[in-house]
Amino acid sequence: MKIAVMVGRRNIKELEKIFSRDIEIAFFIDNNIKSLGAMIGDKKVFSPYEFSGDMVEYVVILIYAYEGVNQELTDLGFDQERIINLCDPTIDLYGYRDIFDVDAADRFRLKLRMDHMETRIRWMELSRQHFEENYLYEAADILKRRQIELPRIVSVECTCDKIISEKCSMSRYGDGEFEIILGTAKAIYQSDNAKLAERLSEILTSDVQNHIVALADDYGAMEGIRKENKETIRHYMTEEKRKQHYALLDMDKTYYNAYISRPYVIYPHDEIEKARKRFDDLKRIWDQREVLLVEGDRTRMGIGNDLFANAESVERIIAPNENAFDVYDAVYDAVMEEGENKVILIALGPTATVLAYDLAKAGYWALDIGHLDLEYEWFLRGKGYSYVPHKYNNEMPGDTMVTDISDQGYEQSIGKIISATR
Repeated sequence: MKIAVMVGRRNIKELEKIFSRDIEIAFFIDNNIKSLGAMIGDKKVFSPYEFSGDMVEYVVILIYAYEGVNQELTDLGFDQERIINLCDPTIDLYGYRDIFDVDAADRFRLKLRMDHMETRIRWMELSRQHFEENYLYEAADILKRRQIELPRIVSVECTCDKIISEKCSMSRYGDGEFEIILGTAKAIYQSDNAKLAERLSEILTSDVQNHIVALADDYGAMEGIRKENKETIRHYMTEEKRKQHYALLDMDKTYYNAYISRPYVIYPHDEIEKARKRFDDLKRIWDQREVLLVEGDRTRMGIGNDLFANAESVERIIAPNENAFDVYDAVYDAVMEEGENKVILIALGPTATVLAYDLAKAGYWALDIGHLDLEYEWFLRGKGYSYVPHKYNNEMPGDTMVTDISDQGYEQSIGKIISATR
């Protein structure tokens, strides 16, 4: 039986194994114009346009991407029933036992698929490399033509300097705060609350002289952030989500960088000295100052580490870890009584965003510092995210379950406790 074969040059030697002994390869088929008229062994190479159907009984296509060649042959009038596409997933090889050594052909088909996948992987890796090399130029061209708009967010370093030099208060916005505004709150620590959403929306575009608004710098290149965190951010920051954020922001306003409270875990974990410097810069804020910590009942900032060792003193107001905004007025009143002439550091979820703003308007120095203490714990361990048994973490499954502690210093630092039942 005479057949024509289309196969990649590097697989020519495989043909001896996959065909039955009674098969004769009359010629080869190739679309590459440079190959036409050439010889493979003693067999000529034709294009699909150069041979007639009566020259062979079958055309056997031994390439993974067979669809285009198959269509070309049928368009030229070749009978589809006389075209055998080895990589067609629907083919029954046992129906062609007179042509193939079925087992060998099946193995060859698997090899073609693996070769194709390896080629695709290499192409994707190369494409990514080329993208990384060229995206700055592409982005610059688009920005030059004003087709892309980005929020104005200054660096973490500038944010820290601003806070220290001007004693500015700070309210931070991450995905949690935006989700509350949009009515899709993470109920684990703060349920949807219409009043809270209204306040968060108001503060986002506010302009108070001694207060800054900080955004997570997720809208652009995310330079310096570790690959895994970039991928998480990209998964969240869809085109729809970006439009929702932009509709809430003042695109003419200068925002500061909410990643000031993330000195370690979002960056490459082996950059220890850079992380240490970021923490040391932050410690300048409360250096030799009286500090008032406003935190959840299981947050326990500074307990078990030296984050606030350089403070003159540390006092605490304890509020509920979850749904703290339900007792907002009581928390605010307590801070007004205890916070005069102190650096007020707040770790209380979205409630901290509002509280820092209101305290700033009242003339206090208040900073929403989020997960800074947990970041410091992770930094000291040097292993990225890790479970801290005695400290509440709403971001990791299971880390909201904490162990009890017995720490006299912690107990003595508590000035007031605001109960969830108020």
